[in-house]
Amino acid sequence: MKNSLSSLRMFAADLLVFSSILSGAWCQSGLKVSYPKTLNSTSGSCLLIPCLFNISKERENILESSPVVTWRRASLWILYDTVNFTNAHRQKEPVVKVLGDLRKKNCTSVLRNLSSQHSDRYFFRIQTTTFNTTETTAVNINVSDSLAEPDVTVPVLREGEEVNLTCTAPAPCPSQPPNVNWAPALGGDVTQRTQMNADGTQSVSAILKFIPSFHHHELKVNCVSIHPLHRDDRPLLSHKTVILSVEYPPKKTWISVSGSVWLGNNVTLTCQSNANPPAIHRWFLKRAGVEEELNVSHVFSFTAAQNNTGQYICEAHNRYGAMNSTNQQITVPGVSELETEEFHQLHFTLAHVSNQNTFSTSLDFLTVSFLFKPNFDLGSISQYLNGWFTPN
Repeated sequence: MKNSLSSLRMFAADLLVFSSILSGAWCQSGLKVSYPKTLNSTSGSCLLIPCLFNISKERENILESSPVVTWRRASLWILYDTVNFTNAHRQKEPVVKVLGDLRKKNCTSVLRNLSSQHSDRYFFRIQTTTFNTTETTAVNINVSDSLAEPDVTVPVLREGEEVNLTCTAPAPCPSQPPNVNWAPALGGDVTQRTQMNADGTQSVSAILKFIPSFHHHELKVNCVSIHPLHRDDRPLLSHKTVILSVEYPPKKTWISVSGSVWLGNNVTLTCQSNANPPAIHRWFLKRAGVEEELNVSHVFSFTAAQNNTGQYICEAHNRYGAMNSTNQQITVPGVSELETEEFHQLHFTLAHVSNQNTFSTSLDFLTVSFLFKPNFDLGSISQYLNGWFTPN
């Protein structure tokens, strides 16, 4: 409801302004003014309004008679040219100075000592003692207590290729340009420049030239704009943080093994690599001097058998390059190998546990396996087995 009422009031003000302009000499003057539709500035600073105009040839003579240029606020329109327009109302207008040469149809102006209360729509007006005319299109001026966030341009970053990171902040008040910089500078060179935009406004850019490496990947860098103005004895600033994404070939590739390499066990090999974009992984098995490609996957799993014995290699590759892991030797012992170790397995069943100080609860029917050499003397540990374990 509040927004609807505000829109209705704005429409009524626009209608009043438009009808007032049409009732004047606009149709005969042929006035047409060119300036940006919207301009932004900061409280306590100034604002440059780039402005050019055309006027009918019949009226060009007024340009030689010291015409006066004003910028009329839409919110005060109903009071202009009336006895009700007092000094109190005039104080609500910013201080205006025309910088352009009106004889060359340049109406560029600067508004000084701005505050947030000066945010409004402003209409260009030119007048002499015998003539006046007003542009029908307003410029929207927004005055904020804070700085606008700078714009950042980051191209595609590839390792080893020199690039420019550009940070741009508006400079609405040319006499008080912001100081724009990058932090950290990433070991590169930063240059500043002031440029004129297509609409006549100005901006300041900081250009960081550096050569990215994979160490810069996912690094945070800040574009900082510091204004000459201060708030509470502190510099007024704004910043924008970007996270760099550097593309590079695989830098490290390695294999990790999970699961015991034992006959019949499940074994999983995982290939890990450091690359951007993420690498594609291919597995190879090398045995008896012959290398065999296995599959394309991040992991390779198998149930351990003797034919799985060999050297495993993982190749990581993306569009920038490839890198192999070191060879991972996998040896799966067979049945004959177990026999040569001369180990026998004895099984004991935990029959009962009772009245033992080392246990707080009873355990029943728990199977425990031990490995002993064939000539191992079980009598040497019978004292520990007595009452606890009974052979199968």
